[in-house]
Amino acid sequence: MSYAVFHIIKANSSLNSIARHIERTSHPDNADPERTHLNRYGLVEYPDGITGLAAAVEHRIANAGITRKISDRQVRCLNMVMTSDNEGMQKIIDAGKFDQWIADNIKWVRDTFGSDNVVGAALHMDERTPHLHIAVVPIVTTERKKKAREAAVKKRYRTKPTNRPRLCADDIMERKAMSRYQDLYAEAMAKYGLERGIRGSEARHIDQHEYYRQCQREKAGLEKDVAELSTEKKKLDKEKKSLESKVGHLECQTIALDAQRKQMRVVNEEMRQANSELYSEHTRLTEVNSSLAAENKSLADTNAGLSEEASRLSTQRENLAADTERLTAEKKAYEAQTTEARQEAETAMCERDEAKAERDAQRKEAVSNIANIFTGSKTKRLEAEVARKDNEIRELKDRAEAMEQDFRREMSNLSDSLRRQKESEASTIRIHNYLETDLNTFFPDVLPMLEAARECREVGLSDTVTRALLDQKTRYFKEGATIHSETYRQDFDVSNAEVQIKRSPTDNKFHLHINGTRVFQWLKEQWQRLKQTFSRGIRR
Repeated sequence: MSYAVFHIIKANSSLNSIARHIERTSHPDNADPERTHLNRYGLVEYPDGITGLAAAVEHRIANAGITRKISDRQVRCLNMVMTSDNEGMQKIIDAGKFDQWIADNIKWVRDTFGSDNVVGAALHMDERTPHLHIAVVPIVTTERKKKAREAAVKKRYRTKPTNRPRLCADDIMERKAMSRYQDLYAEAMAKYGLERGIRGSEARHIDQHEYYRQCQREKAGLEKDVAELSTEKKKLDKEKKSLESKVGHLECQTIALDAQRKQMRVVNEEMRQANSELYSEHTRLTEVNSSLAAENKSLADTNAGLSEEASRLSTQRENLAADTERLTAEKKAYEAQTTEARQEAETAMCERDEAKAERDAQRKEAVSNIANIFTGSKTKRLEAEVARKDNEIRELKDRAEAMEQDFRREMSNLSDSLRRQKESEASTIRIHNYLETDLNTFFPDVLPMLEAARECREVGLSDTVTRALLDQKTRYFKEGATIHSETYRQDFDVSNAEVQIKRSPTDNKFHLHINGTRVFQWLKEQWQRLKQTFSRGIRR
């Protein structure tokens, strides 16, 4: 049967150290990075506006109503580890009771140490055995046990009220109380098949730091062995390379000799084949030479016949050239006659057109003279003027109608464009409102933080410095650093000045502060001091 393991570890060092381990902001050597995604965080929700385990611990201490002064050496957080062996945890997971096991552990710690004192919890699946971390602030209300030396002091101080909250890890981790916790925890885990550990067992839990120290010692020994093996390996590699070089050289010589032998065999075979082919070619050429002698005689006879045919064709070519010259001269004569006839026809047509035009002009003049006899030239001028005016009026009306149509078309286009622009602006406003709502819901500090980022940019701080300041931590400018004021057109020295981004209670926004004062108020004060310095210098 598996044991129910419950262990309490004091967070003696900085809270950030235990927070980094529990929240896995830094990965230990014994954690498997490939299984880190199986871890669960935030099993206990932080208060509103609190991010991180360290901040949650400080928030609980600040709001617990503690009146006693808390020293730097006091334990502020207890890291409670719940688990079993691998077999026991695997049985719980296989039975589908893992989520209920986590919930029961958190409930038991809340019931045992106070619900308000439980400030964080995380499940680690990336180490050897699944286990649960629960962070508890050791705040108790029982009466403080006076030490022996205080009881022996004769002088008595005013008794402080009892049962007031105080921070005391020793009261929780008292020896008898630790044994009682083991009994109660075993009773709560019995339904998962886990039993209490052996009373008085010599087995001791190895804390994280001791485990890391052992790992470092083993790592140093392994590194020493690796260094010695590496030196030996280098020697062997050097000898191996030397032998491989010799073997390679011999293999190259063997390959070269084999290649030469193969090349000689190929050359000999090629020479034998070439001799055989040359002998065959010699025999063939002898036979061809005999046949060519007979063909040569036949070609000589054919050449003589072709010479006679060429002479006859030359005579015919000369006769054809003479006939071509004669036909060319006749063609030119016919073309000249055709051109002359065409010119005469065109002249006749022009004379006919001129005569017709003259007859038409005479006829028109006669008709005009007759019309003038009856109506007179003044009436004709008035009619022409009236016709011209009517044409101008018609043209003006057409132009006015066209301009009106163009104006209506332009107004319609402008109306459509204005409507589309309004729809686009309305869509942009809706998207902006949705985005602002989501930011206020899921990232409530983003929009208030933008005001501080703008202030950083206005005074000339780089984006890198601005991103560093957004964590709201106090920092200091370097020697010789300056910021710029566009209002006063002046650079101001901020050497070694304290700089921080803080939330303002007046507008609930974040603002840049220098030496605890908002940046623009600080610039105003610096400007006033600078003016006073100038004024005193001028009066003197």
